[in-house]
Amino acid sequence: MVDISWSLRRGELPSETTSFIGRAREIEDVRTLFESARMVTLLGPGGVGKTRIAVRAAASLAGSFRDGVRMVELAGVKDGELLPHAVGSAFGLPEVAGRSPLDAVVEFLREEQSLLILDTCEHLVDSCALLAEILLTSCPGLRLLLTSRQTLDVPAEHTLAVAPLERDDSVRLFTERAVAVRPGFALTAENEAQVTALCRRLDGIPLALELAAVRLRALPLDQVLRRLEDRFRALGGGRGSHPRHQTLRTAIDWSHDLCTPEERTLWARLSVFAGGFDLSGAEQVCADEDLDAYDIVDHLIGLVDKSLVIRDESEDDDRYRMLDTIREYGFERLAESGDGERVVRRHRDHYLRLAREGGLAWFGPEQAAWTDRFDREVDNFRAAMEWSLSTPGEEEGGVALCGLLLGLWVGRGRVVEGIRWGDRAVVTGAGEPAERGLLGFQRALCRALTGDRQRAVEIFTEAAELSAEGGDQRGRLLSLTHLSGTYQHLDRPDDARRVEEQCEPMLHALKDSYLLGMHYRNQGARQFLLGDPRAAELLMLRAVDTLPLGEVWLTSVNRLYLTLVRLVSGDLGGALEEGRRALRGMTRIQDFVAVSNLLSILSWVAAAQERFADTATLCGAAEDIRRGIAPLMMGDPALAALDQQSRAAAQQALGDAEFDRRYADGEHMGLPSAVALALGEPPVAGPEDALTPTLDALTRREREVAALIHQGLSNRQIAERLVVSKRTADAHVEHILAKLGVASRGEIAALVRAESGNSGAENGSSRTATRT
Repeated sequence: MVDISWSLRRGELPSETTSFIGRAREIEDVRTLFESARMVTLLGPGGVGKTRIAVRAAASLAGSFRDGVRMVELAGVKDGELLPHAVGSAFGLPEVAGRSPLDAVVEFLREEQSLLILDTCEHLVDSCALLAEILLTSCPGLRLLLTSRQTLDVPAEHTLAVAPLERDDSVRLFTERAVAVRPGFALTAENEAQVTALCRRLDGIPLALELAAVRLRALPLDQVLRRLEDRFRALGGGRGSHPRHQTLRTAIDWSHDLCTPEERTLWARLSVFAGGFDLSGAEQVCADEDLDAYDIVDHLIGLVDKSLVIRDESEDDDRYRMLDTIREYGFERLAESGDGERVVRRHRDHYLRLAREGGLAWFGPEQAAWTDRFDREVDNFRAAMEWSLSTPGEEEGGVALCGLLLGLWVGRGRVVEGIRWGDRAVVTGAGEPAERGLLGFQRALCRALTGDRQRAVEIFTEAAELSAEGGDQRGRLLSLTHLSGTYQHLDRPDDARRVEEQCEPMLHALKDSYLLGMHYRNQGARQFLLGDPRAAELLMLRAVDTLPLGEVWLTSVNRLYLTLVRLVSGDLGGALEEGRRALRGMTRIQDFVAVSNLLSILSWVAAAQERFADTATLCGAAEDIRRGIAPLMMGDPALAALDQQSRAAAQQALGDAEFDRRYADGEHMGLPSAVALALGEPPVAGPEDALTPTLDALTRREREVAALIHQGLSNRQIAERLVVSKRTADAHVEHILAKLGVASRGEIAALVRAESGNSGAENGSSRTATRT
């Protein structure tokens, strides 16, 4: 079955991995404010717990909003112009030709009854304020919950100051975190005064308390408190910052002091990453003669152990990130070292190398994987382009980088953002002709996809000339083949044919399967428009056969048009087969608009096959996905008429009442179930149908590790018992957590205990039967 889980993850509330302590009053205050207010902002310093309160309060209010709760994390968004993109992404809205991201968001939310969380607004105060006013004015059913270090100062805003934890909650938080890092720790009559003093000196700020608790791995409590007192004296007065900020800085300063020199250096250098990084990136950006690449992993583990870096394990690789406060502190240290520009340049160069590798590979078998990878690194690409385009003498790197990210701009539907970066890059005049040619190709394709085809023709033509000047034959052909396709959309078949004839000898000489596939696709599309569906089908099939095995985007576009060709020709079985194959492909690439178009096309196939109930349901599902985002097939009038004919046939066959009921079912069934229906697969199980995790998914070694966790052994003790490194034991535990879908060692132990109990019961029954 095709994987469509991506549609469910966007914008959802994050799951909590540690206990939530206190804050009942703040959560109740939020609930009370929303009885009359439409916008509530939680205010407070960094690390005070604003986000956790927002998530808890929103979860408690979720049942009050018909269309649910969505959360947008803004820490990685540095440009206010990208704010609508981030909000749209949380709702799974793609960028659409002829419509700004802000318009798409407003149109989508206009009839919604939902709660939207905007987390970390302080660096985008003006942009967030403007967005809030527009959304509240245009979307009457919407409520906004924000977290920020300063107010947005808009008329509808109600603010709630988030204070540090009260003494009892501070003590409880510190104690629970201390138990987690040092098993056996407990709050006793002997240490209660020390714990209370420590919490008081840290002003009850959760982040500071958690950082302090980590120190118990290496120091007894009295030394922790003594060192913290020394640090307070060193920082006393003189900084001019808010006292709570000084307190937080004290905890971070102290954590910095407890790091090894190599960990401190790595911390500072890691601060250049935006939105996370992987081990390879850390090694390539941060290693030099003072910090050996081979040792980076050990120093990184040290930072993870000290709660300064957070490890996020994904399906494909491990990624790491730092809290904003920790990252900002590291960047200050990097600037003080005088090494900042060199490390930032290394960061840009690393992502330029990644873009060069992925920019070429994106047209081949690994297209879907590279699209995912580019999307994971979007914040780093933005940071690298921003630095390059705003730093004198570095513009060439920004030009090259922007022109290589087609997999991001087109593969993820970020064409509007691609135009913005491309226009910024081109005005610098930097770059070699070949690099400017690729940049032009990217700009032209993005403009073509947004409907600005005449301007796209001009840029494609210029880009082909630049690529030829730079000796980049492949870049030249990329622009020329897409120029031919754009001419067809402008109803200029003679110009399209002229370009095809110009390309053909070069294409066959270069023998690039993607370019040849595009060439045959252009020829097939032209034959379809000229009224020869048989010739069109043969050419499109040739295109599919020519394209690299595993290429998704252009292959799926070909299959979409093959579906139309076969539907018009009366080959309904063939149309259904091609439509489903195209849908699977577009779901892999996560092209939301194409998925909605394919649901509509497959509803037409269903109508032609007299499966009218499916027609009505798929019509409703497609319209629900498309509503406020994009017209059917970019507003093609002939295809809109075909859609109306299919609906009319279904209404006549089912009757108005049954058609409306089925249509409404489609509107409310959600994308996963709609795709499953279109593919002829079983309905997608909801969360309530999820299977209880079992140990069956574990390897023999992982089951052995799980049994030792059940016995209460730490990772280090497990490593000693199994005679492996602690790092290996850590990896086994992380894999077990991921496979079982649980968040804690306690849940692993509970599963082992449950299965052991069942096994014991079964064995006991057998023994009893034998004795009897």
